[in-house]
Amino acid sequence: MLTGGVIAAIMAAVPRMFAQAAVLLPAPYRSSKYVAPPDAGWDIIVAGRDEPGDRFVVTGRALDDGAPVANVSIYVFHVDAEGFYSRDGLNSDENARLFGTLRTDQRGRYRYETIRPSGYGELSAHVHQVINASGYKPRLFDLWLGDDPILARNRASGRNLPPAEWIRAVTRDTNGVWHAEHDVEMIRDSN
Repeated sequence: MLTGGVIAAIMAAVPRMFAQAAVLLPAPYRSSKYVAPPDAGWDIIVAGRDEPGDRFVVTGRALDDGAPVANVSIYVFHVDAEGFYSRDGLNSDENARLFGTLRTDQRGRYRYETIRPSGYGELSAHVHQVINASGYKPRLFDLWLGDDPILARNRASGRNLPPAEWIRAVTRDTNGVWHAEHDVEMIRDSN
């Protein structure tokens, strides 16, 4: 499904990356494209109701040693319900059609509503989050859906898995909407 792009290159280095507790932001994601505008809200819709797939809501907080961090930029992107970033023939994460930008509120909170992404190839379902904030190291997180069958197969076969703190439990409410929580621990930039 994935035919190119930055994520494809990064995933080739998965064993090395997952050995690190914190993945700093790869150079291609340091563009202003991945930074939310100053007036971005903390609660956004990434995929509208007309997008095929189960509804999925992610909530979380940006924290610095347990204290909330306001005004953190989060750029969210992921594949669609069929495992495609785009339908332009390139299918590259660099031009993902399901994306959004937000900034955490004064309590460090963020929320986005989208569709539940599919896994693709040997990669289980996940959402990418590019994190930027003044005074903190920029980072790339992947929120992996803990109930994905590909993740279970990879676990059983002994394949490299994402760090445990990136794997999130998902629950489904009575309306059929999936939910996950993902708090982001910020790392101060000493430069």
